[in-house]
Amino acid sequence: MAKVNVLDENYEKLQQEIQSLSEKWRGEIADLRIGDAIGNGSPILPQADISIDFSQYQLFIEELLQLLGQNNEEMIHAAQKIKSLVTIDVLQTWFKETIVVNHFYFKNYADENNLPDWLPIFLAEQAARPFLQEATVLLESQLKGMNHELGCPSCGEPARFALLNKKGKKELTCPRCLHAWEEKKISCAHCGSEDELVILKVEGDESAEIHACHKCKGYTKVIDSRKMFKRESPTLLDVKSIHLDYIAQEKGFGVSEDSGKGTH
Repeated sequence: MAKVNVLDENYEKLQQEIQSLSEKWRGEIADLRIGDAIGNGSPILPQADISIDFSQYQLFIEELLQLLGQNNEEMIHAAQKIKSLVTIDVLQTWFKETIVVNHFYFKNYADENNLPDWLPIFLAEQAARPFLQEATVLLESQLKGMNHELGCPSCGEPARFALLNKKGKKELTCPRCLHAWEEKKISCAHCGSEDELVILKVEGDESAEIHACHKCKGYTKVIDSRKMFKRESPTLLDVKSIHLDYIAQEKGFGVSEDSGKGTH
């Protein structure tokens, strides 16, 4: 399979700018607390009582809108509308619903307010990620050894991305909350199968491969960090490796039915 560049240059540039914003936001988070989880088991964050500064969350959304509105008249109009709609009550609901990836809620919100379908959930998710990443750091000791068969034990994102570390071990890495855990190199990250796992190579790209499972039809993108020229965030690598998703899906693989829907 030959490598195909499916990312538009402007889109890739936008994603890099969003990543830079996200890293800046994370450094600005000053007041985040996690209460007791409602239930037991994983994922933890959808069950936890997370306390954040919603004025910061609002600021992150407004800065993202400003970025999206550059040279885009339609987006400037949408940004003005959203700023008038987003009260503290709405922000609290957005944060709660984005943690559990409630596509139904955000689709209804967009329809009711005559907004592009993708915009509310995109804003809510991107602005929430720095908080989820900081919360995951606070939960690190609790996350060790937790069950990850249904995806990321912290936020619930499907296990669709992995890095081979310096020692050559496979680390399932969540592009959303950045939690990482080691997995057997030759095993399905979704169902654990070893016998029915196949490795799909990509012609012209020695750093990337796809671990696809004939048993559950799930797949995981695997990037060899030892063969990369520069270190990049898992979030950005996930976006840049979207060609691997197309290849896997063209061959009949998808995120396993055993995993959550995710934000991809």
